Amino acid sequence: MLLLVSFLLILHCVIAFQCYQSTQKKGYPTFVFTILSLIPYFNLVVWVYILFLPNLNEQTQIHQSSH
Repeated sequence: MLLLVSFLLILHCVIAFQCYQSTQKKGYPTFVFTILSLIPYFNLVVWVYILFLPNLNEQTQIHQSSH
């Protein structure tokens, strides 16, 4: 049982770190999404949500180059 709990805790931390990296790469507020990803079971919803969000950094570069 301890092994299962340890595995789930490690997996939870990995998903939270992945959410942090994805939001940082896409240009979204890392603090908000990292806190949301630390909520158990909600972290998978946040992770999938981040995967489908558009990249703000690319949109900003496209917008600036068009002017």
